[in-house]
Amino acid sequence: MNRGNKLAPEVQRALFVKNLSYNVTSEELFDLFGKFGPIRQIRQGIANNTKGTAFVVYEDVMDAKTACDKLNGFNFQNRYLVVLYHQPEKMVRQEQDLAARQENLEKLKKQHGID
Repeated sequence: MNRGNKLAPEVQRALFVKNLSYNVTSEELFDLFGKFGPIRQIRQGIANNTKGTAFVVYEDVMDAKTACDKLNGFNFQNRYLVVLYHQPEKMVRQEQDLAARQENLEKLKKQHGID
């Protein structure tokens, strides 16, 4: 069995992109990410807490891997991109962990009489 062709478990078609300029257009994103293969969808963040981010979904996982490898740290519009594989289960775990930590903090505040 040739392990050289096996992809890491986190590798998938959907990429999460951070540190984008707030002024970037979807056409510019299609131009940049489209160099690595056919794109199924790009969704840009528009809310205050999601501006500067986007999800890029490729048709093929190998195209997504190439784009992630080449564009993570790439200087685009005077900003260094952060390109990661989208991992929704990790995001859910982080949200649950945050909720548990906030609950614990509230208990400690009550216990020590802190407002």
